[in-house]
Amino acid sequence: MIMRYCRLPVLITAIFWLLLIGCTTPASDQGTQKLTESFDSTDWQVDSVTHEALANWRLLGEGEVFTTINAQTCLMESESSQGVVLLSPTYYKGDVVVKYKALALTGATVFVTMLSATDTVAPMLDIPEDYDGGMNLWVDGAANYFFAFKNASHGGTPYIAKNPGFTIETVAPDQDRMVAGIYYDIEVGRQGSQLWLSVDGQQIIAWKDDHPIEGGHIAVRLRGTAGLAASGLLKDMVIYSK
Repeated sequence: MIMRYCRLPVLITAIFWLLLIGCTTPASDQGTQKLTESFDSTDWQVDSVTHEALANWRLLGEGEVFTTINAQTCLMESESSQGVVLLSPTYYKGDVVVKYKALALTGATVFVTMLSATDTVAPMLDIPEDYDGGMNLWVDGAANYFFAFKNASHGGTPYIAKNPGFTIETVAPDQDRMVAGIYYDIEVGRQGSQLWLSVDGQQIIAWKDDHPIEGGHIAVRLRGTAGLAASGLLKDMVIYSK
């Protein structure tokens, strides 16, 4: 368990939701997902990421990550956070699809998943020692595909951006209607030049990149809004690569 500067009200809220979810989630629900029908995983390498392994991904920014009941991983911002990130230890070259269940513990929580996160001038992603979890690293100092969702609290709809430069390539016309306290099946993928985001098996945005990034790490980022910290639960992560 890694802990940094946890804010008490956020922790109390998270504990309430964890107890409620732990008491109400049926065991038969564990490990099931609604998947995008168009994705065929034949011939892909499949890696299941346990909640313990996910909690050991590199924690960036001010916050904490820990495992909890029913094989869940909790990721939380601190009061002074500019965002909190989990960064995969593995560099994925080429095609990669990430599937997981995500639940926001607060209404202010915004989710981001990044694919192909890499340095703009070197094959390894260089993280400054004083990195505070903010956006500048991802939009100016790194190359990546940036998928944002459950972002109504930021006044937007889901989108895909390409970095560096934060060029928003496609925007969903409508909200994804994700709310706090409910698990959603998330699928974020890139195959060849195709990129997409699906929620509960329904593709909500897609984009074709004629000049795709060669490869990189996977990252999950949470951010709050209006002075309210972000916190969320993740589980049942599966990574497909080839």
